Amino acid sequence: MQRSQGFTIIELMAVVSIISILAVVALAVYNDYTIRSKVSEGLSFAGEAKTSVSEYYYNIGRMPTNNTQAGLVPPTDYDQFDFIQKLEIRTAPVDGSIAITFDLVGTGADGKELWLVPSTQGGVVYWDCYPPEDNGIAPNQVPPNCRGG
Repeated sequence: MQRSQGFTIIELMAVVSIISILAVVALAVYNDYTIRSKVSEGLSFAGEAKTSVSEYYYNIGRMPTNNTQAGLVPPTDYDQFDFIQKLEIRTAPVDGSIAITFDLVGTGADGKELWLVPSTQGGVVYWDCYPPEDNGIAPNQVPPNCRGG
């Protein structure tokens, strides 16, 4: 008579340990992914501000220095959007820069910023996107096109 053998307690503990480690890694990656998707949604709302800044440049010949000049609502009136706390036209790092402050409660990105910085060449406005060094969203939590500087 042949006796069937099951798994030993050591083998079962090893399997549970491996699954636990994989779950922790997957959870961290998923958290970054959800923050990145919310930041992407916030960037889509910033498209209006980019258009306003560009139009101001084309009409006046220089970049606006605040929301009023660009024809936008005050910086704090953007809290109607799910993930934006504030959208502000600034003079730093250059005139016409757009600073987006995110409202991502419960994440490491709450209150952090992402900058859209204009530059002109041949009368055309180009945009760079990157987090500031002092209060920026972590590079792994922004879309790939915003990781440069």
